[in-house]
Amino acid sequence: MVLLVRRQLTVRLNSMHSSHKALIIGTGFGSLYKSIYESMGCQVTTVDIADPQADYQYVWKALKADSNARWNTCHITTPNHTHYQLADLCANFCDIVFVEKPGVDNPELWEELLADHPDTRIMMTKNNQYRDNVHQIREAANQGKVNINWINGNRIPKPGSWFTTKKLAFGGVSRDLMPHLLSWVQVLEPDWMHMKPKFSRCDQRWKLKDLTDSDYGAIDKDGVYDVDDSCYIDLGKFSLHADWRSDTSDDIAIHTDKVSFQLGLCPESAYEEMIRIAYENLDNDEFWKQQKDMDLWIHNILCNL
Repeated sequence: MVLLVRRQLTVRLNSMHSSHKALIIGTGFGSLYKSIYESMGCQVTTVDIADPQADYQYVWKALKADSNARWNTCHITTPNHTHYQLADLCANFCDIVFVEKPGVDNPELWEELLADHPDTRIMMTKNNQYRDNVHQIREAANQGKVNINWINGNRIPKPGSWFTTKKLAFGGVSRDLMPHLLSWVQVLEPDWMHMKPKFSRCDQRWKLKDLTDSDYGAIDKDGVYDVDDSCYIDLGKFSLHADWRSDTSDDIAIHTDKVSFQLGLCPESAYEEMIRIAYENLDNDEFWKQQKDMDLWIHNILCNL
């Protein structure tokens, strides 16, 4: 069970305000965080090499602009292969660094990142753990077998781009969607840390030439497609299935023996709660020890698929 130290609601609402400074690296998905912080009245600095509307195109320029720069929170939302380098750099100037899933290439690099920055809190984003209905799903999951699915009818992200280039993405759907499903296991199963896959399978079912359309980004026919687009993990009580293109209807849900919970895209409120809880627990070593355990568990499973 995730350790959350919660204060009174009035304290939570006042814990982040106009003096809070957030650094967002990557303004694609990062625009979600920008919107959240601005709604809370926080100061936001954005960096994106390809976005002329960003405050800075390069991280070093943002740092150079203020030699004493220090941010309360930072979000790394760039392509997977850039996560380690950017987190390693930004950790020197931030209290908390959130690294988007799937974290970094392997668990050894994640441990190295944390060891090199003992005065900075670093965690992989696990936003689904902060949904409002987690307790309800947990109660239903206690009653038997649980299937956690993120099966898309046709949403391969930008085929031919870095998303579908293994050396840049470290894999495909297994690194894109499976971390979400593994993080769900961590809030539904108290003994998650001792769970290991009984069986797993990653398949590349499609080739770039087979794709004529995608509901998630344009297709670059001159690009690369060498990643898994279907992934299955059997954890005993839990079966996890992630699929980018199933040619069937979407099935983004948690199915228990008696009831199914439709998930859909994670609501902004869950991201906001994740940020608030992490910031409120800035000095809580036990909270961050558990974050490290959770993140290493996910990294280890992903690297052994």
